Amino acid sequence: MKSSKIVEGTTQEGMSIRKLLNIIGLFIFGGSALTSVTTPIPSDKIKGFILFTVGSASSYYLLVNIYFTGRRGRLIFFTILILLGAFSLLMAYYLATHSVAH
Repeated sequence: MKSSKIVEGTTQEGMSIRKLLNIIGLFIFGGSALTSVTTPIPSDKIKGFILFTVGSASSYYLLVNIYFTGRRGRLIFFTILILLGAFSLLMAYYLATHSVAH
């Protein structure tokens, strides 16, 4: 039975996963940007769409690249992820209890 040793730092495998996640993000947010060209979006909604896409892409790439900076980066990554999840649950609860009449 072989024992495996975990080495902190940048490895060839880590770089390939980081590169893969960055490419996946390119497809996700590139496709989202392409949606604005292929599907007409009302002019009063385009600003919100662009802000959402840019904000989502920024937070995605920030989190992906923080994760691969090392042990401290992973701690920061998971902390931010937990905070985002908690905020999402709180917002879902708030929106469910304070509905807007349409």
